[in-house]
Formats: sequence, structure tokens, C-alpha cells
Amino acid sequence: MTVLEFEIEDQLVKNMGLHMIKNFLSRQIAFLKVTYLGEKISQVIQHSGIDHDKEVEEARQEAWQEYKTKNPQNLQ
Repeated sequence: MTVLEFEIEDQLVKNMGLHMIKNFLSRQIAFLKVTYLGEKISQVIQHSGIDHDKEVEEARQEAWQEYKTKNPQNLQ
């Protein structure tokens, strides 16, 4: 793991508190990681040759058929 060290204005630390700033930065880094992973997943799907839209549509239709079979009373 890498440790980053950078300067933050004293007034900001006084106003917000060090704990709040650390939490904010942790959430931002977690968001950055999720964004990065989402982009990598999209790239892998695109390069895999799989028709993502077709697969999603087929899964949606299968789920809808299963729902209709198991819950006919909800369709009236």
C-alpha cells in the first residue's frame, strides 16, 4: 500500500476536523477504485466478443417468464 503525504490548509482542518477529511478522502478513493474497475470490466466485455446487450435482454426475458410462471396471480 502506498502512503500519500500532502498539505492541507490549517483553517480547513480546524473547520472540518481531521477525521472528517480522512473519511472524505477514503470515500473518494473508494469511488475512484469502483469507477476504475467498472471501466476495466466494460473494456473486457467489449473485447470478449460477447454481445452484452443481447445477453442482458435474454436474461431479462428469462426472468420475466419465470416470474409470470411463479406469480400468475400478480398479472391480473
